[in-house]
Amino acid sequence: MASTTSCSSLLVAIMACMCFTAHAFFNLKIGMDICQKADYPVLCRSVARGREDPSVVLEATIRLLMVQTYKAMGQARRDKTSAMEVCLEVYDDAFSSLQTSISNMKSHDKGSLGINLSAALTDYVTCDDAVEESGLSSPVTRRNVRMRKMTSNCLYLSSLIRWH
Repeated sequence: MASTTSCSSLLVAIMACMCFTAHAFFNLKIGMDICQKADYPVLCRSVARGREDPSVVLEATIRLLMVQTYKAMGQARRDKTSAMEVCLEVYDDAFSSLQTSISNMKSHDKGSLGINLSAALTDYVTCDDAVEESGLSSPVTRRNVRMRKMTSNCLYLSSLIRWH
């Protein structure tokens, strides 16, 4: 009787192990790194912090990007050049696009989400172009690089979302 119980226990343990292995093999959220294929995986992981739901990580990244955009606006306001005037205008547009992106997520409008994230990315590039054309150094250049990378990761994360 004892050998039958231990044999049954062993069989259950083996089956559980096989199920766990198959589950991991097919990437069903066990140890899944959603940032692995992002354009900037290290930056993506710094926001994801182990979270596996792309919509949660995307919203966190967008909200962080909004904070960065707001800080860039403050930097641009302190510099009274024509390039910074352009940057201020496009940062305002980017911030608005990011706010709309959050709304797009809530309404599960993936098409508009991509459009608004792309618009924000274009706004950061426009600021960089204005700074480059002015021939001046800018306090926002490094921040713009980070914001472009974050927005690129947002576009990647939005591609992972499956809304029904």
